[in-house]
Amino acid sequence: MTRNELGLAAALAAGLLLQSHAIAGSANINLTITGSQVTKIPAPVLAATSLFSYQVQVIPLDYASDMNDGIIIGTSNGVAAAYVNGQVIPLPGLTGYSDIELMAVASNGYIVGQGTKGADTCGLFWASYTSTPIEMGCPGLGAITQVFSVNFQGVAVGTSFLHSTGDPPTAFAWSISGGMRSIAPQGSELSQAFSISDSGYVAGEAYYGGQQAATRWYPGSFQAGSTGYSDFAWRAMENGTVFSYTTSWDLNDQAQTIAPNSTSRVWDISEYGRKVGTIYTNPIRAWTTVPGSNSEQLLPLPAGDTASEALRVNACGNILGIAFTSDNVMQSVLWSKGICDSSSVAPIPPTVSLP
Repeated sequence: MTRNELGLAAALAAGLLLQSHAIAGSANINLTITGSQVTKIPAPVLAATSLFSYQVQVIPLDYASDMNDGIIIGTSNGVAAAYVNGQVIPLPGLTGYSDIELMAVASNGYIVGQGTKGADTCGLFWASYTSTPIEMGCPGLGAITQVFSVNFQGVAVGTSFLHSTGDPPTAFAWSISGGMRSIAPQGSELSQAFSISDSGYVAGEAYYGGQQAATRWYPGSFQAGSTGYSDFAWRAMENGTVFSYTTSWDLNDQAQTIAPNSTSRVWDISEYGRKVGTIYTNPIRAWTTVPGSNSEQLLPLPAGDTASEALRVNACGNILGIAFTSDNVMQSVLWSKGICDSSSVAPIPPTVSLP
């Protein structure tokens, strides 16, 4: 990963798409769910249970950057916004700030991002999508802060630059009680923190003597350890596993190739083992795997679109990403389904490697 690469992110819409789906072990029963009303209706004779039955919808955000189980965050008409219960809601700003960009939303609704204040780019924290943001720290020296992730404890991580993105980046952690602190590994020349799990593990990278090292920081102390070399750790999971686009490392630092990866990039993995990513065919296409499977399945395209990428997945297996029209206009899209992965599959324990 180049030091300036941010990576794309995606989000989950509040409320699932209305759809009918077969119930496991009951080939003759479907449910139609509308609000709080549940109606049983006969299913077609050949109806089959599937964790993969996805529908796709275009969502009204210019760009969707992240999701939890009820909120998508991003921009709408250039303004930082949340997509909740089918509505676009602009987030409160902060006096003196412009060009606010939302980056991540935690499982409990905490939101982080950054904005421009004078010559600085500074981190911002929202306790909810209706709250006025808190400034993470803005030294006023032309510094640049990029916030990539936040967990339900309100701990955020990211990367800071002294004056410009040409300066060596430094990984940082921030909380309301502790403020901003460097978590650069001892002896590193540069470092970046990309993801923090609710359990407190952090994924990122550091360089030592020009050698790139995928890095895991441990909960509480932010003690850092290298998991592999000539690679980076893009996401941190609750069980301590960290992974890049093609490789994962468990808590024993055992490296494992994430299948499938012959022509694919893995963007995200749910706690239940569902993987999402992009297969680099022409045109590129979004894919997913059923938990426990290594077989990628292409996600449906919105009508008139020709290419897509799947960027985020939540516990239920709903997926957010982007799609492109034939004239290369980008759209934010949500893939959702009627059967929740978390009701059918156990989470991955720390001792189990990813398939």
